[in-house]
Parts: sequence; structure tokens; C-alpha cells
Amino acid sequence: MRNSIPIYKLYGERDANRPQTELDGFDRDLSDGPDGPEVSEQQPITEPEFFHLESIPERSRLHDLHIKPHRHTNLFQLLYITNGTAKISFDDQNLTMQAGQLITVPPGTVHGFKFSDDIDGWVISLTDHHLQEILAPAPKLLARLDQTICVDSNLSPDQPRPSGPVDFLISQLVREYYSHNTGRLFALRHLLGLLLLDVGRSAPQGDPAHLSRQEQKTAKFRKFQMLVERFYKHHKSLEFYAREIGITTTQLNRIAKDIYGMTASEVLQNRLMLEAKRTLIYTDIAVQQIADELGFRDAGYFSRFFAKKAGIPPAQFRSDHR
Repeated sequence: MRNSIPIYKLYGERDANRPQTELDGFDRDLSDGPDGPEVSEQQPITEPEFFHLESIPERSRLHDLHIKPHRHTNLFQLLYITNGTAKISFDDQNLTMQAGQLITVPPGTVHGFKFSDDIDGWVISLTDHHLQEILAPAPKLLARLDQTICVDSNLSPDQPRPSGPVDFLISQLVREYYSHNTGRLFALRHLLGLLLLDVGRSAPQGDPAHLSRQEQKTAKFRKFQMLVERFYKHHKSLEFYAREIGITTTQLNRIAKDIYGMTASEVLQNRLMLEAKRTLIYTDIAVQQIADELGFRDAGYFSRFFAKKAGIPPAQFRSDHR
């Protein structure tokens, strides 16, 4: 019986004191904890970190190269393949990655991986707080990174491994991460910023975030998204969200339409639908209990809401996606 979607700090590691939440950051001595990278012939890191980096085999081989579906509440991750393949599930989507490809995993996304025996590559993790902090000078990128993005490095037939800006930046990031050079954290922060910039620029041109021309609008919409993530199960009114942001409901709807291509109410409904789909696919919780957990007054109302948005009832959706 699956009663919930696992929530981890890093895969397989729960916080003993806060089993259902993320770490507030990686500002601790990684060499003293289970999250610390223990790469052979590498010296352990002894400085406080603002992000975490480890090879894909390092963690996945502990789980027979199969990372089961799970999520992180406020952790942003990048997965980069340098060798082998990976079959990936994202919520109700599936895809295959190969060497030279990078993919982003926004906070809250249910994801799982099945790696080939010859897999190699890197996983970079940082909290949403640090993501916002690093990209504060370029707020338009934040909205772009709220979606899953897949980036291809430049591949040449005569090259045995990936090459291109992404591969170069990650190689430099790895080298700095395992060094003790002067200005190490300064270098890491700026290399990571350049990597995020390159990935953000690779977002599809049809990305709704590309429609935003004003940084203030982007910042307000970002705040709306954070409030939605916190309160969507409480079915708060648009007036509540607008008041918290310091704007009117008319302005909130205009910003949502401009940046995301839908009304603020549709953003709220889509978040409820996303959580409903995740719970139906990855747990065995009854529809009645899902309705309760998502704040609906009864299962019938929830089923009608779901069927209207998805085109099929919850039970059929669960059956079709198992």
C-alpha cells in the first residue's frame, strides 16, 4: 500500500527531525554528514556549501541504478549525462536521455530514473532559495527555470564525449568543487550562475515566461507561485493572494496572463490538478482521501472538478497511467 509520494533531501535521505521537508540549505560541513561526496581518491569537502554535487553512479548504484519516483519540496536539480542512458519519468511524462544531455528538475516535480549499467554524469542540487539568490540580477530566468528543460551539448561524430558550453561549465564546476583553491566558493557561485544562465536561455521560445518584459511583473508572479505552493490546498480566494502580493485581483490576473498565458484562477486549478495526478499515479490513496487532502468538500465535487479538467474521471486516469 503506497500512502504517499516519498519526499527526500537527496534521494534516499530523509531529515530525521523534519521527515517531510527539505533542508533549508546546504550551509553545513558536508564532510561530516551522509550527503558529503565520497569520491575515491578525492579529499572530502570541509567548507560550508550552498549546493551539492555528486556523480550519478555514486548514489544510483546504491539503489541498483533505479531511483524510484519521489520529489523534493524546495530543491532544484540538474542532471547531466556524460555516458550511458537514462529512462526518466516526470509526473505523467516519460523520456530517454543520452550522453551530452542535461535536464532540470524543478521543486515539487515527481521524478524517477532508470539508468543503464554504463551510466556516468553528475547531479547538481541547490535549494530554491539559493536559486533565487544566484539569479537575483536576472529575474526573468527564474520563470524559465520553473519548467523542465532538456539541453543538448554540441556533439561531434569524431569526439568520444560531449562538448559545448554546458559540458565545459560542468567540468569546471566539478574541478572547483573538489578543490581547496582560494576563492573556491566565489568561483562555484559564478560558474553555477553561468550554467543556469545557459540552461535558462535554452528554454523553448514558446515558453510563456518569454512573454514577460518587465522584471517587476516577473517578481510578483514568482511571489504568487510561492504563495500558491503554500496555500493551494486551502482554496484561498484571489483576493487573498492579491492582498499578500500588494496588488489588485485585476492586476494579478493581468500578470498571470502576460507571463503564464492563463488567469490566476487557472494557475490555482492547475496546481490542484497536478497534485491530484501525482497522487493518483504514485499512490494507492482512495479518491475520497485525495479529495480531503486537497481541500475539496466531498469526493463527488473533486471527481467532477478532475473530470472537467482532465477529460476523464480520477479512477480512469489512475488506471490509464499505471
